Amino acid sequence: MKIKGIFALLSTFSIFFAGAGFANAEGENFGLGPLEIRPQYLVNQPYLAMSPENTLTLKDGESRLSFGIEIANTFVNTQGPTGQITKEEVARGLTLADFLDKDGNTVKGFSLYLDAESKRKKIKYSYGLSNSLELKLELPFISFDGGNMDSTIESVHSMIGISNFKKGGAYRALSERNQYAYYVVKDGEFVYASTQQVYNVRGEPSMGLKWNLSEGGKVLPAATLKLTYKFANTDRNGDQKLIRSGGVDWGHYLILSKGFDNWIVYFGDGQTRIGNNRGFASSLSHRFMSMEYRFAEEDSFVFQTVSQSSIFPNSGASSRSTSGENQEQRNSNLSVPTSVSAFGYKFFTGTLFWETGFVQDYNNFGNETDFVFFWEMGVNW
Repeated sequence: MKIKGIFALLSTFSIFFAGAGFANAEGENFGLGPLEIRPQYLVNQPYLAMSPENTLTLKDGESRLSFGIEIANTFVNTQGPTGQITKEEVARGLTLADFLDKDGNTVKGFSLYLDAESKRKKIKYSYGLSNSLELKLELPFISFDGGNMDSTIESVHSMIGISNFKKGGAYRALSERNQYAYYVVKDGEFVYASTQQVYNVRGEPSMGLKWNLSEGGKVLPAATLKLTYKFANTDRNGDQKLIRSGGVDWGHYLILSKGFDNWIVYFGDGQTRIGNNRGFASSLSHRFMSMEYRFAEEDSFVFQTVSQSSIFPNSGASSRSTSGENQEQRNSNLSVPTSVSAFGYKFFTGTLFWETGFVQDYNNFGNETDFVFFWEMGVNW
Protein backbone atom coordinates (compact mmCIF):
# COMPACT_ATOMS: atom_id res chain seq x y z
CA MET A 1 0.00 0.00 0.00
CA LYS A 2 1.75 3.17 -1.18
CA ILE A 3 1.23 6.92 -0.75
CA LYS A 4 -0.92 7.43 -3.86
CA GLY A 5 -3.33 4.76 -2.71
CA ILE A 6 -3.48 6.25 0.77
CA PHE A 7 -4.43 9.71 -0.44
CA ALA A 8 -6.94 8.26 -2.89
CA LEU A 9 -8.62 6.52 0.04
CA LEU A 10 -8.62 9.74 2.04
CA SER A 11 -10.19 11.62 -0.86
CA THR A 12 -12.92 9.01 -1.09
CA PHE A 13 -13.73 9.39 2.59
CA SER A 14 -13.75 13.18 2.28
CA ILE A 15 -16.19 13.15 -0.63
CA PHE A 16 -18.42 10.47 0.85
CA PHE A 17 -18.86 12.25 4.17
CA ALA A 18 -18.90 15.82 2.90
CA GLY A 19 -21.72 17.90 4.28
CA ALA A 20 -22.31 15.93 7.47
CA GLY A 21 -22.52 18.23 10.49
CA PHE A 22 -21.11 17.20 13.84
CA ALA A 23 -20.05 19.47 16.67
CA ASN A 24 -17.40 18.04 18.98
CA ALA A 25 -18.80 18.08 22.50
CA GLU A 26 -15.32 18.63 24.00
CA GLY A 27 -14.50 21.72 21.91
CA GLU A 28 -13.89 22.58 18.30
CA ASN A 29 -10.18 21.60 18.33
CA PHE A 30 -10.52 18.30 20.21
CA GLY A 31 -11.48 14.86 18.94
CA LEU A 32 -11.02 11.30 20.13
CA GLY A 33 -7.36 11.66 19.28
CA PRO A 34 -4.67 10.02 17.12
CA LEU A 35 -3.89 6.30 17.16
CA GLU A 36 -1.67 5.73 20.21
CA ILE A 37 0.74 3.29 18.56
CA ARG A 38 4.52 3.30 19.11
CA PRO A 39 7.15 1.90 16.69
CA GLN A 40 7.23 -1.91 16.91
CA TYR A 41 10.58 -2.59 15.22
CA LEU A 42 12.40 -5.32 17.17
CA VAL A 43 15.53 -3.29 17.87
CA ASN A 44 13.42 -0.40 19.24
CA GLN A 45 11.57 -2.58 21.75
CA PRO A 46 13.96 -2.09 24.73
CA TYR A 47 13.87 1.71 24.44
CA LEU A 48 11.33 4.41 25.12
CA ALA A 49 9.40 5.32 21.98
CA MET A 50 7.02 8.27 22.08
CA SER A 51 3.56 7.62 20.68
CA PRO A 52 1.03 10.09 19.20
CA GLU A 53 -1.62 11.22 21.65
CA ASN A 54 -4.63 13.47 22.00
CA THR A 55 -4.28 17.13 22.96
CA LEU A 56 -7.27 16.65 25.24
CA THR A 57 -6.48 15.62 28.85
CA LEU A 58 -8.60 13.86 31.46
CA LYS A 59 -10.63 16.10 33.74
CA ASP A 60 -9.64 16.69 37.36
CA GLY A 61 -10.09 13.43 39.33
CA GLU A 62 -10.99 11.35 36.25
CA SER A 63 -9.29 7.96 35.76
CA ARG A 64 -8.73 5.65 32.80
CA LEU A 65 -7.49 2.03 32.86
CA SER A 66 -6.78 0.12 29.65
CA PHE A 67 -5.22 -3.00 28.22
CA GLY A 68 -3.83 -3.20 24.69
CA ILE A 69 -1.82 -5.44 22.41
CA GLU A 70 0.32 -4.68 19.35
CA ILE A 71 1.25 -7.60 17.05
CA ALA A 72 4.00 -6.88 14.53
CA ASN A 73 5.65 -8.90 11.78
CA THR A 74 9.27 -8.03 11.01
CA PHE A 75 11.53 -9.58 8.37
CA VAL A 76 14.93 -8.10 7.45
CA ASN A 77 17.82 -9.75 5.61
CA THR A 78 20.57 -7.26 4.77
CA GLN A 79 22.85 -9.87 3.17
CA GLY A 80 21.05 -9.96 -0.17
CA PRO A 81 23.54 -8.24 -2.50
CA THR A 82 26.68 -9.77 -0.93
CA GLY A 83 26.01 -13.27 0.38
CA GLN A 84 22.44 -14.45 0.77
CA ILE A 85 21.30 -15.96 4.06
CA THR A 86 18.69 -18.61 3.28
CA LYS A 87 16.72 -21.26 5.17
CA GLU A 88 19.71 -23.65 5.03
CA GLU A 89 22.01 -21.32 6.96
CA VAL A 90 19.31 -20.46 9.46
CA ALA A 91 18.50 -24.16 10.05
CA ARG A 92 22.10 -24.94 11.06
CA GLY A 93 22.37 -21.77 13.14
CA LEU A 94 23.87 -18.51 11.89
CA THR A 95 27.48 -17.69 12.69
CA LEU A 96 29.53 -14.55 12.18
CA ALA A 97 30.86 -16.09 8.95
CA ASP A 98 27.38 -15.75 7.44
CA PHE A 99 27.63 -11.97 7.81
CA LEU A 100 30.91 -11.51 5.93
CA ASP A 101 30.85 -9.75 2.57
CA LYS A 102 31.16 -11.60 -0.73
CA ASP A 103 34.98 -11.46 -0.50
CA GLY A 104 35.02 -12.88 3.03
CA ASN A 105 35.78 -9.58 4.74
CA THR A 106 34.20 -8.20 7.91
CA VAL A 107 31.36 -5.81 7.15
CA LYS A 108 31.63 -2.38 8.73
CA GLY A 109 28.42 -1.12 10.27
CA PHE A 110 25.30 -3.18 10.98
CA SER A 111 24.15 -6.45 9.44
CA LEU A 112 20.77 -7.97 10.25
CA TYR A 113 18.74 -11.11 10.00
CA LEU A 114 15.39 -10.56 11.73
CA ASP A 115 12.49 -12.98 11.30
CA ALA A 116 9.94 -12.64 14.08
CA GLU A 117 6.57 -11.56 15.27
CA SER A 118 6.50 -9.40 18.36
CA LYS A 119 3.57 -9.03 20.72
CA ARG A 120 3.68 -6.02 22.99
CA LYS A 121 0.96 -6.13 25.66
CA LYS A 122 0.52 -3.01 27.73
CA ILE A 123 -1.39 -1.99 30.84
CA LYS A 124 -1.99 1.78 31.12
CA TYR A 125 -3.45 3.90 33.87
CA SER A 126 -4.12 7.64 33.50
CA TYR A 127 -5.35 10.14 36.08
CA GLY A 128 -6.44 13.77 35.75
CA LEU A 129 -4.40 15.83 38.21
CA SER A 130 -6.34 18.90 37.09
CA ASN A 131 -8.53 19.85 34.13
CA SER A 132 -5.41 20.38 32.00
CA LEU A 133 -2.77 18.07 33.56
CA GLU A 134 -2.77 14.28 33.20
CA LEU A 135 -0.53 11.58 34.72
CA LYS A 136 0.03 8.27 32.93
CA LEU A 137 1.70 4.99 33.98
CA GLU A 138 2.44 2.17 31.52
CA LEU A 139 3.79 -1.36 32.01
CA PRO A 140 4.59 -3.53 28.94
CA PHE A 141 4.95 -7.30 28.56
CA ILE A 142 6.75 -8.41 25.39
CA SER A 143 6.93 -11.68 23.42
CA PHE A 144 9.02 -12.66 20.37
CA ASP A 145 8.07 -15.77 18.37
CA GLY A 146 7.61 -17.10 14.85
CA GLY A 147 3.99 -16.01 14.56
CA ASN A 148 1.69 -16.93 11.68
CA MET A 149 1.44 -13.87 9.39
CA ASP A 150 4.24 -14.73 6.93
CA SER A 151 2.12 -16.61 4.39
CA THR A 152 -0.51 -13.84 4.34
CA ILE A 153 2.10 -11.12 3.79
CA GLU A 154 3.80 -13.10 1.02
CA SER A 155 0.43 -13.66 -0.66
CA VAL A 156 -0.30 -9.92 -0.56
CA HIS A 157 3.14 -9.19 -2.03
CA SER A 158 2.47 -11.64 -4.88
CA MET A 159 -1.01 -10.20 -5.48
CA ILE A 160 0.33 -6.66 -5.95
CA GLY A 161 3.33 -7.74 -8.04
CA ILE A 162 6.14 -7.65 -5.45
CA SER A 163 8.56 -10.58 -5.70
CA ASN A 164 9.34 -12.32 -2.41
CA PHE A 165 12.64 -13.44 -3.98
CA LYS A 166 13.92 -9.86 -4.35
CA LYS A 167 14.68 -6.91 -2.11
CA GLY A 168 11.21 -5.39 -2.54
CA GLY A 169 9.80 -8.51 -0.88
CA ALA A 170 12.69 -8.61 1.64
CA TYR A 171 13.89 -12.00 0.27
CA ARG A 172 11.10 -13.62 2.30
CA ALA A 173 10.73 -16.61 -0.03
CA LEU A 174 14.30 -17.72 0.74
CA SER A 175 13.45 -18.34 4.39
CA GLU A 176 11.06 -20.62 6.25
CA ARG A 177 7.71 -19.18 7.18
CA ASN A 178 6.73 -18.57 10.79
CA GLN A 179 10.18 -19.13 12.26
CA TYR A 180 11.94 -17.00 14.87
CA ALA A 181 15.50 -15.72 14.41
CA TYR A 182 16.93 -12.47 15.78
CA TYR A 183 20.50 -11.61 14.73
CA VAL A 184 22.14 -8.20 14.83
CA VAL A 185 25.85 -7.86 13.99
CA LYS A 186 27.94 -4.71 14.35
CA ASP A 187 31.48 -4.49 12.92
CA GLY A 188 31.79 -8.27 12.82
CA GLU A 189 30.50 -8.95 16.37
CA PHE A 190 27.10 -10.14 17.56
CA VAL A 191 24.97 -7.59 19.37
CA TYR A 192 22.00 -10.01 19.52
CA ALA A 193 21.86 -13.67 18.52
CA SER A 194 18.64 -15.38 19.58
CA THR A 195 16.53 -18.28 18.32
CA GLN A 196 14.85 -19.03 21.66
CA GLN A 197 11.30 -17.68 21.62
CA VAL A 198 10.49 -15.18 24.37
CA TYR A 199 7.10 -14.96 26.07
CA ASN A 200 5.63 -12.19 28.22
CA VAL A 201 8.84 -10.72 29.57
CA ARG A 202 8.07 -7.67 31.69
CA GLY A 203 9.54 -4.59 30.05
CA GLU A 204 10.63 -1.39 31.73
CA PRO A 205 7.75 0.78 33.02
CA SER A 206 7.27 4.40 32.04
CA MET A 207 5.57 7.45 33.53
CA GLY A 208 4.25 10.45 31.64
CA LEU A 209 2.76 13.90 32.16
CA LYS A 210 0.54 15.59 29.60
CA TRP A 211 -0.22 19.30 29.94
CA ASN A 212 -2.84 20.99 27.77
CA LEU A 213 -1.30 24.44 27.27
CA SER A 214 -4.19 25.88 25.25
CA GLU A 215 -7.59 24.85 23.90
CA GLY A 216 -7.04 27.10 20.88
CA GLY A 217 -9.87 28.81 19.08
CA LYS A 218 -11.21 29.67 15.62
CA VAL A 219 -7.71 30.39 14.31
CA LEU A 220 -5.18 28.98 16.78
CA PRO A 221 -4.90 25.20 17.38
CA ALA A 222 -5.04 23.46 20.73
CA ALA A 223 -1.54 22.79 22.09
CA THR A 224 -0.34 20.10 24.50
CA LEU A 225 3.09 19.15 25.85
CA LYS A 226 3.73 15.49 26.64
CA LEU A 227 6.72 14.34 28.77
CA THR A 228 7.59 10.66 29.32
CA TYR A 229 10.21 8.95 31.49
CA LYS A 230 11.23 5.25 31.21
CA PHE A 231 12.60 3.63 34.36
CA ALA A 232 15.67 1.38 34.22
CA ASN A 233 15.67 -2.33 35.03
CA THR A 234 19.27 -3.57 35.14
CA ASP A 235 18.26 -7.27 35.19
CA ARG A 236 19.14 -8.21 31.61
CA ASN A 237 19.95 -11.91 32.01
CA GLY A 238 19.46 -14.13 28.98
CA ASP A 239 16.88 -12.98 26.48
CA GLN A 240 15.75 -10.21 28.83
CA LYS A 241 18.43 -8.12 27.13
CA LEU A 242 16.19 -8.12 24.02
CA ILE A 243 13.42 -6.46 26.05
CA ARG A 244 15.23 -4.13 28.49
CA SER A 245 17.94 -1.55 27.84
CA GLY A 246 18.87 -1.18 31.51
CA GLY A 247 19.01 2.60 31.13
CA VAL A 248 16.81 5.61 31.82
CA ASP A 249 15.17 7.18 28.74
CA TRP A 250 13.06 10.31 28.52
CA GLY A 251 11.22 12.09 25.76
CA HIS A 252 8.85 14.90 24.86
CA TYR A 253 6.17 15.60 22.27
CA LEU A 254 4.57 18.93 21.38
CA ILE A 255 1.14 18.13 19.95
CA LEU A 256 -1.22 20.49 18.10
CA SER A 257 -4.82 19.88 17.00
CA LYS A 258 -7.25 21.94 14.91
CA GLY A 259 -10.86 21.23 14.11
CA PHE A 260 -12.55 21.80 10.72
CA ASP A 261 -16.23 20.80 10.98
CA ASN A 262 -16.15 16.97 11.24
CA TRP A 263 -12.38 16.77 10.75
CA ILE A 264 -9.69 17.11 13.41
CA VAL A 265 -6.09 17.45 12.22
CA TYR A 266 -3.23 16.62 14.61
CA PHE A 267 0.48 17.32 14.29
CA GLY A 268 3.24 16.34 16.69
CA ASP A 269 6.99 16.84 16.90
CA GLY A 270 9.30 15.50 19.60
CA GLN A 271 12.47 13.73 20.65
CA THR A 272 13.63 10.85 22.85
CA ARG A 273 16.95 10.72 24.70
CA ILE A 274 18.26 7.19 25.27
CA GLY A 275 20.23 6.71 28.47
CA ASN A 276 22.02 3.46 27.60
CA ASN A 277 21.95 3.00 23.86
CA ARG A 278 24.00 -0.23 23.66
CA GLY A 279 25.77 1.00 20.54
CA PHE A 280 22.65 2.24 18.77
CA ALA A 281 21.48 5.85 18.33
CA SER A 282 21.60 8.03 21.46
CA SER A 283 18.49 10.01 20.51
CA LEU A 284 15.42 9.63 18.32
CA SER A 285 13.34 12.37 16.71
CA HIS A 286 9.62 11.85 16.06
CA ARG A 287 6.94 13.47 13.95
CA PHE A 288 3.36 12.51 13.17
CA MET A 289 0.31 13.83 11.34
CA SER A 290 -3.20 12.47 11.93
CA MET A 291 -6.52 13.17 10.26
CA GLU A 292 -9.59 12.16 12.26
CA TYR A 293 -13.09 12.06 10.80
CA ARG A 294 -15.86 12.16 13.42
CA PHE A 295 -18.77 9.92 12.36
CA ALA A 296 -20.56 10.90 15.56
CA GLU A 297 -19.65 12.06 19.03
CA GLU A 298 -18.58 8.56 20.08
CA ASP A 299 -16.68 7.17 17.07
CA SER A 300 -14.07 8.22 14.51
CA PHE A 301 -11.96 7.02 11.59
CA VAL A 302 -8.27 8.00 11.80
CA PHE A 303 -5.55 8.08 9.14
CA GLN A 304 -2.03 8.69 10.41
CA THR A 305 1.55 8.94 9.19
CA VAL A 306 4.53 8.68 11.53
CA SER A 307 8.21 9.22 10.86
CA GLN A 308 11.06 8.59 13.28
CA SER A 309 14.82 8.83 12.96
CA SER A 310 16.45 5.42 12.82
CA ILE A 311 17.60 3.46 15.86
CA PHE A 312 20.79 2.86 13.86
CA PRO A 313 23.38 5.69 14.06
CA ASN A 314 23.92 7.90 11.05
CA SER A 315 26.82 6.94 8.82
CA GLY A 316 28.37 8.01 5.55
CA ALA A 317 26.56 5.19 3.79
CA SER A 318 24.80 5.94 0.53
CA SER A 319 21.70 3.96 -0.33
CA ARG A 320 22.21 0.37 -1.53
CA SER A 321 25.91 0.58 -2.42
CA THR A 322 27.58 -2.83 -2.13
CA SER A 323 31.17 -1.91 -1.36
CA GLY A 324 33.22 0.21 1.00
CA GLU A 325 32.55 1.36 4.54
CA ASN A 326 29.25 0.41 6.19
CA GLN A 327 28.35 -1.68 3.17
CA GLU A 328 25.49 -3.72 4.65
CA GLN A 329 24.09 -0.56 6.15
CA ARG A 330 24.15 0.80 2.60
CA ASN A 331 22.36 -2.27 1.28
CA SER A 332 19.27 -1.55 3.37
CA ASN A 333 19.99 2.11 4.13
CA LEU A 334 19.35 1.42 7.81
CA SER A 335 20.15 4.93 9.00
CA VAL A 336 17.35 6.69 7.07
CA PRO A 337 14.18 7.66 9.01
CA THR A 338 11.42 5.08 9.31
CA SER A 339 8.08 5.95 7.73
CA VAL A 340 4.77 4.20 8.36
CA SER A 341 1.09 4.84 7.69
CA ALA A 342 -1.74 3.72 9.96
CA PHE A 343 -5.50 3.37 9.68
CA GLY A 344 -7.79 2.89 12.63
CA TYR A 345 -11.17 3.21 14.29
CA LYS A 346 -11.84 4.76 17.71
CA PHE A 347 -14.96 4.37 19.83
CA PHE A 348 -15.63 6.18 23.09
CA THR A 349 -18.60 6.50 25.42
CA GLY A 350 -18.69 8.05 28.86
CA THR A 351 -17.33 4.82 30.38
CA LEU A 352 -15.92 2.50 27.71
CA PHE A 353 -13.40 3.15 24.95
CA TRP A 354 -11.81 1.06 22.23
CA GLU A 355 -9.44 1.60 19.32
CA THR A 356 -8.13 -0.77 16.68
CA GLY A 357 -6.21 -0.52 13.44
CA PHE A 358 -3.15 -1.53 11.45
CA VAL A 359 0.18 -0.04 10.43
CA GLN A 360 2.05 -0.54 7.15
CA ASP A 361 5.56 0.64 6.30
CA TYR A 362 5.97 2.33 2.94
CA ASN A 363 9.75 2.81 2.59
CA ASN A 364 10.92 -0.79 3.11
CA PHE A 365 14.47 0.12 4.10
CA GLY A 366 14.91 -2.68 6.64
CA ASN A 367 14.61 -0.51 9.76
CA GLU A 368 10.86 -0.79 10.36
CA THR A 369 8.19 -3.45 10.74
CA ASP A 370 6.33 -4.73 7.69
CA PHE A 371 2.89 -4.92 9.28
CA VAL A 372 1.33 -4.18 12.70
CA PHE A 373 -2.15 -4.94 13.99
CA PHE A 374 -3.22 -3.37 17.29
CA TRP A 375 -6.14 -2.84 19.61
CA GLU A 376 -6.73 -1.24 22.99
CA MET A 377 -9.78 -1.15 25.23
CA GLY A 378 -10.53 0.18 28.68
CA VAL A 379 -12.78 2.04 31.06
CA ASN A 380 -13.15 5.61 32.32
CA TRP A 381 -14.50 6.67 35.70
